[in-house]
Amino acid sequence: MPEAKTVMAAGEYLQRFTTCDRYSIDPSDERYYPMDEKFDMSWGVQFRGTCDDGADGWIRVFKTSDMEKFQTAYKADLAEEMKGDALADVEGGFAVGKDFAVIAPDGETLRDLSASGLLELNCNPNFRVRGDVSTAPALVDGCVLTDEFVEPE
Repeated sequence: MPEAKTVMAAGEYLQRFTTCDRYSIDPSDERYYPMDEKFDMSWGVQFRGTCDDGADGWIRVFKTSDMEKFQTAYKADLAEEMKGDALADVEGGFAVGKDFAVIAPDGETLRDLSASGLLELNCNPNFRVRGDVSTAPALVDGCVLTDEFVEPE
């Protein structure tokens, strides 16, 4: 799995595989999601980045100091979401490397990232492996890493 020592390195890595224009780590950038800030400490996020995906969306990048903490927080957040929708994120949530995570805005970006070495983090117990998809244990029980990058519906 890829590793990026800095949030800038994570952005540069993404640019090798998909459109990631105007990469920014400036928290005042209008493309930042203000709601993400409240999760930074509890999710182990050190820095965030964002860039244009070449269409109408933004790729969000999270550089973490503790990927296990990040995965634990995602699993807990998903458990809350699943109270209202048992299939929430059943196709996966974040594309992750060793020390950074990515949210792709659309299926085209996900397809691009499938060649990046990032793996899709899936913590929904209703997830079922299809076809020749590979899985590996995530850092948190009840979650898996998969090379199945599925277009969000």
